[in-house]
Amino acid sequence: MKLRIDAHPDPMMGLVPLFTAIDAGLFAKRGIEPVFVQRSAVQAIEDMRADRMDLTFSGPTLTIMARERFDLPSRFVSAAALRGSYAGRSADFMNLIARHGVAIERPSDFEGKRLGAFALDGGITHSAPLHLFNLHGVDVSRVQWVPMPFHKMPDALAAGEIDVAICVEPLVTLMLRRGLGRAVDEVLGEGSLAMASTGNPSLVSNWWTTQAAYARDPGLFAATADALAEAVGVVYADPSAALDAMARHTGQDSALLREIGFKTTLFHPFGMDDPEVKAMYRSWVTVLRGAGLLDHDIDVEQFF
Repeated sequence: MKLRIDAHPDPMMGLVPLFTAIDAGLFAKRGIEPVFVQRSAVQAIEDMRADRMDLTFSGPTLTIMARERFDLPSRFVSAAALRGSYAGRSADFMNLIARHGVAIERPSDFEGKRLGAFALDGGITHSAPLHLFNLHGVDVSRVQWVPMPFHKMPDALAAGEIDVAICVEPLVTLMLRRGLGRAVDEVLGEGSLAMASTGNPSLVSNWWTTQAAYARDPGLFAATADALAEAVGVVYADPSAALDAMARHTGQDSALLREIGFKTTLFHPFGMDDPEVKAMYRSWVTVLRGAGLLDHDIDVEQFF
């Protein structure tokens, strides 16, 4: 069975189980041949709609918005990265990195600033700040959004093209290592952007498909979910090998990945219909509504 996988343009830590599953032969033993497909746009929505991909990677808010904003019925397949504390493991990191010399001491200081965000489509790095800005009375009309891929944010921050990067690991550690700025998440609440938005734990990335693709071959996606779940055990059994797999597939500095380790991201082998994943989806629906990106409540069961 061929599995056409979204080749996400950024080397995010949530991809570690995928690369581990490939290198450990977990797809192969299930008769699955992974094939990476390059995106034709910033997000993979239209590639999924056109059936150029079977599986894509994003935050759960985009999985929700695929259906609600882009009229593409989506279906959860597997959890990727979590943050906070869960099942005896803890991991988290700050997302908001302000350039040195940019004063961010209270929520209103974000007004008039240029914020680098992956895309303005309801993804987590868009919806979570909007939600928190609204909670704190920030005039969001005065926030200047600058869409760009995560991997371009370090250089954009260094060049003064943005004032704040809303970014992810391992690029946050790279920015801090380069001395480009400081974390300012706690201006918007206790802890990181994710913790302030949803509470603990927080599902921050997942794998999903379309309802049409799932209906066509449910066995393929069940086997895919099993492979990714098994990969979580392999990751924790041999963290060094997992980070080496990430480095090989993404070209990231192995030393940087080892410095980060699993302090920023945790994994858990949830099932495809897990009630705890559904609860975390409900938290993100609340965030999307608080951000003003959803004007109604929705039943998350439609994604499972």
